Amino acid sequence: MSDVVLTVEVDRRTKDVRLPEGSTVQTMLDSLGLYPDAHIVVRGRTPVPVDSPLLDGDQLRIVKVASGG
Repeated sequence: MSDVVLTVEVDRRTKDVRLPEGSTVQTMLDSLGLYPDAHIVVRGRTPVPVDSPLLDGDQLRIVKVASGG
């Protein structure tokens, strides 16, 4: 089994992330210490569900969700 290498933009910084093949968006968020309820992951212009598999070469952006009343 090989790894997938992703380019991830979080907090206006870009970093490469290496995860095991078969990893999901949830796996990536866990590895970065981010909560899925507080972040949206976007591939291109499309939000990606947390159970979606990651592909080698993916370019993702993580957007922090602000909520309140």
